[in-house]
Amino acid sequence: MKTTITEKDGLLVVALSGGFDTVASNQAERDLQPVFERVDCDVQIDCSDTLYISSSGLRLLLNIYKHVSQNGHKVSITGLQPGCELYEALDLAGFFTLFK
Repeated sequence: MKTTITEKDGLLVVALSGGFDTVASNQAERDLQPVFERVDCDVQIDCSDTLYISSSGLRLLLNIYKHVSQNGHKVSITGLQPGCELYEALDLAGFFTLFK
């Protein structure tokens, strides 16, 4: 799992690539700490190169959503293709009711 955080026009873009399993989510949580330090912007999670997500990864995405929304901002997920395994996992977990 590789995480990249960039800022573009006041939007924090978080790109996740590779497999987001339990082991990777521990490292990703450390890598994504800058997201939790921000309270002033919307967040876009780019899953274009994400191959897999475990329940630990889902928990981390939910924590990002909670933090950002508590500060009055929005979180969106991009790069998903309907029918792919990652899309189905997020859909089954009910994430599309939370994320744009």
